[in-house]
Amino acid sequence: MARGRNQGAAAQPKARANAKATAVPRVSAPKTKAAPAPKKGKSTESAPAPDLKAALPYFLIRIAVFLVLTVVLILVGFYVLWALLIGMIAASVVTWPIARIQKRVSRRNQAKTGKATK
Repeated sequence: MARGRNQGAAAQPKARANAKATAVPRVSAPKTKAAPAPKKGKSTESAPAPDLKAALPYFLIRIAVFLVLTVVLILVGFYVLWALLIGMIAASVVTWPIARIQKRVSRRNQAKTGKATK
């Protein structure tokens, strides 16, 4: 151990025996209002699910791109797990515009069928 650096038990300051404890005033936390309970008359409906049949062709295109990239990477000589990981990342980046179109078409198709049934 290094000496002369004021380390150890001897270096600790000793508390005085007659030291008075000072009281710290307590501050109460601000009161917050509780959220109002939902009314019984109205039911809380979530947004309707998008139409998946309209999005299916776009989804299949994205899966095909992933499969093609993964197979090419495996044939080039990548390990299977690395090929899967790189294929997923590359396919998500490449098919990002297709994903936006897929979401838009499914919402639009769902809105059309939702208006017709009401």
